[in-house]
Amino acid sequence: MSEADQQQLSHADRHDLDKLARWKSGLDTAGETGDSSFPACAIFLVTGEDRASHDIFRRFRSAFEELGGGFHHLVIFGQHGVSTTQTAFLGQLAIAAQNVPVVAIAPMAGEPGTVYTIELPKGDRDGELDESHAWGVALRAVEAASSDKGELSLGDVDGLEARRLCSGSLAATVNEVLLELGEDR
Repeated sequence: MSEADQQQLSHADRHDLDKLARWKSGLDTAGETGDSSFPACAIFLVTGEDRASHDIFRRFRSAFEELGGGFHHLVIFGQHGVSTTQTAFLGQLAIAAQNVPVVAIAPMAGEPGTVYTIELPKGDRDGELDESHAWGVALRAVEAASSDKGELSLGDVDGLEARRLCSGSLAATVNEVLLELGEDR
């Protein structure tokens, strides 16, 4: 991308594009070293107004940090506004923009190219977050798989939708999004 193109990008675009490149680097490093010690990668696709979903992201971040997850295991796009990165990633998951906010959970082992999506609450929230919802059950499944050093099982979580990544794997999908956005990092 040229310097003139970079200057034209919004703050949300610059922020999410930088995060996408860092995410790719982390995924590449994990792939090169064969690190599959953490059971999942969670991708949050939100808007700036989805405060409840931002709070859910923070719950995931706290849990992932405690369990030893790296930056590449948890990423959020759209928190500073809708970005081209977020839109491209939604396209790769075949998710309509009106279904945002959503979290996509990609198991690091098992069937490659499958992610599980959960719609998250839109806007603000009143009171405490209810962890009995699908996102909370999925987070507990990630915690259990991490503690047991086992494979992530999300089959019991109501409200999940299994999706195939268009590009076949999470790393290939990230590369495809970078190419779509004119980045060759």
